[in-house]
Amino acid sequence: MFCGASGARAVIDEAAPANPTLVMVFAEQPPVLNWNREAGQPYGSLVDLMNRIAVRAGFTLLWQEPWTRRRLLADLDAGRQPLCTLNWALTPERAQHFKFTNPLGPAPDWVLLVRASDTRIGPAPTLDSLLARPDLVFGFSDGSWADERYVQPRLDTRQGTQTPAGDAPNRERVRAGQSTLVAMLQKGRVDYVLVNRLTLDRMLAERHIPAAELRTIPAPDSGPTQPGRIMCTQSTATAVIDRLNQAIAEEVRVPMAGD
Repeated sequence: MFCGASGARAVIDEAAPANPTLVMVFAEQPPVLNWNREAGQPYGSLVDLMNRIAVRAGFTLLWQEPWTRRRLLADLDAGRQPLCTLNWALTPERAQHFKFTNPLGPAPDWVLLVRASDTRIGPAPTLDSLLARPDLVFGFSDGSWADERYVQPRLDTRQGTQTPAGDAPNRERVRAGQSTLVAMLQKGRVDYVLVNRLTLDRMLAERHIPAAELRTIPAPDSGPTQPGRIMCTQSTATAVIDRLNQAIAEEVRVPMAGD
């Protein structure tokens, strides 16, 4: 854990560290990235992949406890020490603030997920048409790309101040990953979510949700076209990124979508 001075940037040492310990921070993304609070260790298929990459690259991983997505982005941007996190899409905005590895897997296949029994939603609606409906609630993860794209920025400028405005009634903010959103959808707490089809079967199995209870609607332009990558602070040496990229190239690619 650290605090970075606003606007401050560390002097970047481009040499690989003599003692190759890589500090990992993350926001939970069940079922692929979870935190065992009793053991104080992460677990999931994405963790297994990162462990294999680290072995190939010659790094020892030091995992910190989970952070919220919003705090993770803010602290990494201000970070004055090398830190890395998992499964983030490379966007033009993020490229200005962080260093990225090559992709961890193939590009995501975004779909709208709705309840099969919900007669209010037709066979092929667009995301824009659903977002415009006050009777349907969109579920999204706090600080995720969906939050950035479809909810933020919203500021309340009354009395000369700028504070975050409350979310609209047809938006449901969740401090958890896509697996929790899928479970909330099945239980009727939200009406539609955006998910990566390549990881949907895994989420349904993890939550013991019958596939027949939900329905997918293609939404190819709704999310990042980039797959998930390892994202690091600017103070991370380029040699570290190069070693991670070499290790990723040696690994079997698995379907992981950037958050």
